[in-house]
Amino acid sequence: MLNSSAPNGYFAGDLILYGTLEKGVASKGFILQPPDLRGGTIAQLNAYQDKIRALLSLFSDGLRAQFQWTCNCDYRQELTQYHRATETLATHPHIRRVRTERFERYWGKMHQRELRREQLILFISAPLAGYAPLATTRGSLADDYAKLLAQLHTRFEEITHTLRTLFGSDTTVSPMDDIAHFTYFSKFLSPSLADGFDINFSERFDPRQTIQENCWCGDGVSIGTGFYMDGRHHAVLTFKRWPSRTYPGILLRLTTLPFLDYQITVNLDPLPAKSEVDKEEKAIERLRGEYKDSERHSLLVAIGRKERKVESLSSGFIRPFNVTYILRVWDETESGLSTKCAAIRNAITNLNGAQYNECALPSTAKKLFFASWPGWTNSPYRHRSLYAEDTYLADLLPFSATFTGLLDGAEAIYDGAQQGNLVGLRTFIGNPPTPQHAVLLGATGAGKSVHMCDLLEQTAAYYHYTVIIEEGLSYGKFTEAMGERPIILHPDGDLTINYLDTRKLPLNQLQIATAVALVSRMIGEAADEETQQIRQAMLGQYINQLYADAFEDWSKKHRDLLPEIQRMACASHRWKRAKMPHGTTDMEAYAELRDRIATDDDEGREARQFIHDIAESDITAFLQDAQTERAVMATAHAYYEPTDYPQHASLVELMQFSRFPEHKKETVDHLATLLASWCAHGQYGRLFDGVTNISLTGQIAHFELGYIPEQAVELKTAAGLLISGFSRQHIISLPRHLRKRILYEELARFLDVPGGEKVVAEAYAQLRKFSCWTASIVQQYSRFKSSRIRPVVIGNSKQFFLMRQFDRSDIADIAHDINLPESVCAAIQNYPMPEQQPEGKKFSSICFFTPVTDPPLCGTVRNIQAPGKQS
Repeated sequence: MLNSSAPNGYFAGDLILYGTLEKGVASKGFILQPPDLRGGTIAQLNAYQDKIRALLSLFSDGLRAQFQWTCNCDYRQELTQYHRATETLATHPHIRRVRTERFERYWGKMHQRELRREQLILFISAPLAGYAPLATTRGSLADDYAKLLAQLHTRFEEITHTLRTLFGSDTTVSPMDDIAHFTYFSKFLSPSLADGFDINFSERFDPRQTIQENCWCGDGVSIGTGFYMDGRHHAVLTFKRWPSRTYPGILLRLTTLPFLDYQITVNLDPLPAKSEVDKEEKAIERLRGEYKDSERHSLLVAIGRKERKVESLSSGFIRPFNVTYILRVWDETESGLSTKCAAIRNAITNLNGAQYNECALPSTAKKLFFASWPGWTNSPYRHRSLYAEDTYLADLLPFSATFTGLLDGAEAIYDGAQQGNLVGLRTFIGNPPTPQHAVLLGATGAGKSVHMCDLLEQTAAYYHYTVIIEEGLSYGKFTEAMGERPIILHPDGDLTINYLDTRKLPLNQLQIATAVALVSRMIGEAADEETQQIRQAMLGQYINQLYADAFEDWSKKHRDLLPEIQRMACASHRWKRAKMPHGTTDMEAYAELRDRIATDDDEGREARQFIHDIAESDITAFLQDAQTERAVMATAHAYYEPTDYPQHASLVELMQFSRFPEHKKETVDHLATLLASWCAHGQYGRLFDGVTNISLTGQIAHFELGYIPEQAVELKTAAGLLISGFSRQHIISLPRHLRKRILYEELARFLDVPGGEKVVAEAYAQLRKFSCWTASIVQQYSRFKSSRIRPVVIGNSKQFFLMRQFDRSDIADIAHDINLPESVCAAIQNYPMPEQQPEGKKFSSICFFTPVTDPPLCGTVRNIQAPGKQS
């Protein structure tokens, strides 16, 4: 019988209790989710090894440990979350279709066992001998057992806190409860349950039954050198000799085998350092006696090595362990099992001289199998144990993880470059959710637009508004599929965007600065920087005066609205000081107050009461304050209609006929002449002059600049600034809690624009406060790295998508600027180009890197398009 020597116990108090009170142990499992450090730097690998060694130092005073590593294809929870989000948020049929196809693709792969996910569980056990109750009556005995569980629970809570403190934020530590223990134990004893994704384990669990009664569904049969159980043939191997040299990541050769049906169990029994010191000292004495007889130099080397070991043991630099390293593999057929065993043997042999020991007798396989039961660290079978020290044992523990990116709550899901792993991406992270601005870098033909288009489609359900600024209509199909049409800018078109329109928002300095930047682009750059600055200062004065004149005319026609505007201006100013954090702008305070008063919840009632409670005397004092006297004029712009805003032709007339006396007439006339060509009757048509005749109330605003002739560089650049500023104003005008995003398809268009870097910088640095995710695509990093925008874009980006680069120097510069691990650079350089792949099997490879996590997430994403879509 296979169960003749199997351990047994109970699930109780979120613990696994084995044996008796005198000789038993209490174990608790902790699910560890270590980072994927395959792309980590040497410093990161060494730092994590130090954490593992610190973990090993915890095992003393009777504490023992067992590491269990296995792999499965279970992505059920994450895929279900993705599907539920589709059902709840994806109201557009195209987005629902895209996300449903992605879910069904991966759901099918999961059921076909084509996916892979590694799992690491640490079991820590403590002896029960010190907790034995003394009572003899049944009632008192029950109370003592309750006290015993309470004491154990307290001790393991302390262990949980210690583990989380030790690993920090880079490794998730999740304590297991009774249901989790039962579920894992059931799959351990019945591997076939790993494929049952719809099993309700909580209904199968009975706390009154033992472990064997709960989890062991059938005895095994001895066959060959192993045993047959749960419809599968099982074989067991152990380590016979450690590798001669180890390093972080050496065990990847064993944990990345191309199949799922195997498990690694490592039982650790800490040894007293003093007994090891005594043993080594006796060995030194023996070696010295031999040296006196033979005087062989090799004996001196051995003596020196053992003396250094004694010194390290005595000082606590190394810690000794007795380790049983067990590998169990199974398959439905004997031939399949034989093939997997051969792969494991080969992997061990390639571990720098390591040696394995394969069970030749079924009885030995059974004993080792029993010794590997979850949480059982008191196995009497120790004949396959090896002496180990934490210096190299830390490298041999299976701290291996599957790179999954941001899979928990993923907004988009992709294939990974590992064997069947899935990678999740999110554009908003945290609580409250914060946009993670992004940059995509890649050479021509690497698949930048295809990947970004797919990301836009998968995440569209989360967004209320999307702005795309590009050339070439790369996103035309996406826009049309969403029921919108690209907004094509053309000199002969009838489209008008008034750059002086604040889009129902108060006038602010950023609006004026954007207008000055645009007008400066219209007149061209001056011969020297000082002249350029003087020009911009002059233009700023006229634009300010134009807004003031427009307000004066408007206020005469709408005197009835002035009391309301005055109260709102005063309320916004007070709200900023009383309710908003330090550094908040007047625009942000107005936007928050506006959004709150539009709701019927407690926040809305609080905001309305806040406005109502302002006394008339306070408003009068506010209007007479020199620092706030312009606030009413600025706030009034939020009440304008499109026809009320000043226009470009009005600016030209103001400069021509109302020149400021301190300005030279010939200078102002020259500027006015240059600006006149941008009026509705000028060579650039109606794009910049007139009443805004475009609506941005749809879900997508897709601006196409490719139809502007290449020779009209000034027009293309000015148009880019125009739509950037116009889109920004609309984003700010929307309720803050709604998600928005803006995509710059080719950021290089804004590099040489006077003031253009301010527009992009504001999108990256400020629009996040309005729940706006900003992303840019850069093709030539050699040009981008020396631009004025680079520090702002790189400094505010939290996610980087890196595709194939042809220039090695570009990769080196990127790695230096974003602290990308060196080991990843070679992988990026070798990414296959989609054009070199066979039809029907094309994919693009992207390195996803986010440096804001601890440690940084870094791994490869593969965008494999659905059948029927071009990659």
